[in-house]
Amino acid sequence: MEDRTDPRLVRSREAMVSAATALLTEGGLEAVTHQAVAARAGVGRATVYRHWPYLLDLRLAALEAGMPPLPPMPEKVRAAAGNDPRAELVHRLGVLAERWDDEQAGAVLAAVLGGSRHDEGMRRLRESLLKQIADALRPAVAEAVERGQLRPDVTPETFAMATAGPLFFERFLAGNRLGRDTVDAVVDAAMRGWS
Repeated sequence: MEDRTDPRLVRSREAMVSAATALLTEGGLEAVTHQAVAARAGVGRATVYRHWPYLLDLRLAALEAGMPPLPPMPEKVRAAAGNDPRAELVHRLGVLAERWDDEQAGAVLAAVLGGSRHDEGMRRLRESLLKQIADALRPAVAEAVERGQLRPDVTPETFAMATAGPLFFERFLAGNRLGRDTVDAVVDAAMRGWS
């Protein structure tokens, strides 16, 4: 049995996931094959098969790597903003907007959204992405509700739909890059509508 904590094994696995994600970005999901990942990562094809015997699992690993969790607002930044929940909401959605501006994110989202109609693994990834966004907003939404900045019936899920939805539309359907002004406007519109 392989030792999954062996630094060499960890490095080679990271290199393969990185290669798979790069291939996904460059050529879409079909570009992610065992052979292409092995060549890009500089490992043998058998090594790739050992980690991911099935092609779908390899592709799912690339997709998951392209959707890391949203980081919390740094405590120093939060304190400087006066612990205002709006600042945290803008921060979290700003991180999401920066990711969506990245070429890799577009490739990952296109693959997940397209594949989720036909594949259970992709459907789970889509649901994971939705949950990840709502979970990232959860503490700030709860605090905004507690402070009376949002109505008591506003949930992280509804707030995510009201904010991430317009950002998604602006970036992927309208084709515009997202900036801080866009994020501010979207958060303010949602907070005005639900105050």
